[in-house]
Amino acid sequence: MPKKSTLISRLLKNILLFGSLFIILSIVMDWYRKPTAPAQFAEQVLYDIEQQPKVIAQLSHNKPMLLYFWGSWCQFCDYTSPAIQQLAEQGTDVLGVALKSGSDSEVKQYLAKENYRFATLNDPSGKFSKSWDIQATPTILIIKDGKIINHTTGLTSYWGLKVRLWLAEFTQ
Repeated sequence: MPKKSTLISRLLKNILLFGSLFIILSIVMDWYRKPTAPAQFAEQVLYDIEQQPKVIAQLSHNKPMLLYFWGSWCQFCDYTSPAIQQLAEQGTDVLGVALKSGSDSEVKQYLAKENYRFATLNDPSGKFSKSWDIQATPTILIIKDGKIINHTTGLTSYWGLKVRLWLAEFTQ
């Protein structure tokens, strides 16, 4: 029978190996799915479902903000959206984009049902998201001073976003 320390050593090596592979694969997938911002995106006046004007350059002035592409039909968004809401409650500016999630009233009903209160643009046809070359939901962009600092796609945790936002504070 193998020694207990040998089994623990193998287990730790396997965890390190598979953890490293997961991180590398995640980085490669994020690179492959990297969104492309449309020209002059930061100054464009966008209107959320409450018809309130939103300008990314203003929202991201001196402090990172999140541009969050999501869908009411997206199962990964079911996990990520509560983290986005929590960050919004803690003072992070968030602008959500509801991708192909129905009419304004359907998106409002969904947000109310889930108790999400972050500002949201409706993109019922996907035209706005296509202009950003969004290939997966959720896609989250961290923007500071009108520049994309970081992005991620797929399943994301609260702490993963919190660390990215903290790191973006030091970026110019």
